Amino acid sequence: MSTPGWPPLISAERVPAWVRARDLVMTLAAWVVLVYWIRGALLLIGDWLSYPFFELSSQPSPDWKRIWATLAPFVATAALLAAWLVYWALSRRKILMRQRAMLQPATLDPGVHADRYGLRAADLAALRELQVVTVHFDANGAVEPPGRRS
Repeated sequence: MSTPGWPPLISAERVPAWVRARDLVMTLAAWVVLVYWIRGALLLIGDWLSYPFFELSSQPSPDWKRIWATLAPFVATAALLAAWLVYWALSRRKILMRQRAMLQPATLDPGVHADRYGLRAADLAALRELQVVTVHFDANGAVEPPGRRS
């Protein structure tokens, strides 16, 4: 099975080494920032899972009221947006269901396609065989067939 010429695919063996190094550094940096942001939660989890199990022994208990007061606006906004999305989806369900059932138009005959741009069917077939094509237009806006450039 051969790979198609379009869209151009970048396989793993063709990725430059500097791109791989950049991606590795950026991924590690993102993980470091994430761990830094949640360090308090990680300390609580570590304390909760250490002996004596399921008790906080070295960390103070979190102030859940203050945490909820901080998170409440975010949770309310997220709930509001989720409810709006559900309402929008339910109200547009008929339209969305109809779109899925629409039939696709018949394929365009190559002869009609060639005529539309002032080409012969043989010229169109030759253009389709090429991997890279530079298309030139004449003064009238029609495609110049390959090899007939003036």
